[in-house]
Amino acid sequence: MNTGKPSEYLPTAEEAAENTFPAIVDAATFAAEPMTEPAQVVHGILHQGSKLALGGGSKSFKTWTLIDLALSVAYRMPWLSFPTTQGRVLFVNFEIQDFSWQSRINAVAAAKGIEHEAEKLHLLNLRGRAANYRTLIPQIQKLAKEQGFALIILDPIYKLYGGADENSAGDVAGLLNALESLAVDTGAAIAFGCHFSKGNQAAKESIDRISGSGVFARDPDSLLVMTRHETENAFTIEATLRNFPQVEPFVVTWKYPIMQPDAGLDPAALKQAAGRKATSTADDLLALLNDGPLTTAEWKQSADDELGVSKTKFYRQLSELTGKSKAIKTTGDKWKKA
Repeated sequence: MNTGKPSEYLPTAEEAAENTFPAIVDAATFAAEPMTEPAQVVHGILHQGSKLALGGGSKSFKTWTLIDLALSVAYRMPWLSFPTTQGRVLFVNFEIQDFSWQSRINAVAAAKGIEHEAEKLHLLNLRGRAANYRTLIPQIQKLAKEQGFALIILDPIYKLYGGADENSAGDVAGLLNALESLAVDTGAAIAFGCHFSKGNQAAKESIDRISGSGVFARDPDSLLVMTRHETENAFTIEATLRNFPQVEPFVVTWKYPIMQPDAGLDPAALKQAAGRKATSTADDLLALLNDGPLTTAEWKQSADDELGVSKTKFYRQLSELTGKSKAIKTTGDKWKKA
């Protein structure tokens, strides 16, 4: 990932001297060497050594769902109906107080019929110790290295920002590169939760619902996005997967203390903001010009506020409107109806 600071990720002179930087290999040789697929920590969703981001809005039970993931992998039980491969798990908790943390883990374990055993799930409780990822990740890496963890969960990810800006592609890329280093150094899959931007998300593409830089949605190997369903306490989960065939969207319902798949609900029936259409067309976008010309930035902001239209969809519909000569630019660099 190019962050605009390539020197930070090039080998030092010492590393180069020690030949720790990968050598250039011939493609014919590379292609001829049989390779073993890493273990699928969550079958069809996540390999060991890969990164998983779980996106969702406020109060969408992301931490509970990550606790469920931790226990499911530790005890080889299904997670959101997906089989898992058993392995040791480390859960790094930056937010929840110990008494509440204990209560949540015990509640999820009881719901899944799990009796705690040694050497299955390990906890690193860092509430009150959150700091810049450049400080914390190396410390976690040192503790977790050679421990044989199949999965490391960090929650919530924003506690690792420090002085980083979630809207800066460079800052977010630096954070995700650090998580990738953690994965490579420990051999574990890395999972974390990330939050939605403000406002109703139903009209946006699933990958555009994550708050901050688009790097959050595009860098992880596996992205699961939880969007509120029109049915109370239900969420549609949409997956974007780099290394697996795509999974059809499905619905889960919150039944304390875990999410349970609900095949009886339509994944497309997302909760809509009051007064907004379930879907918007290019003509709806054009109608925003009825009160007068708008700059591109003003029009895009209005489309987001009034229609819930994502940046990607805005430019797609803008291209459609200009292609049909329905919208034109004025001499003042503003758009108006043709």
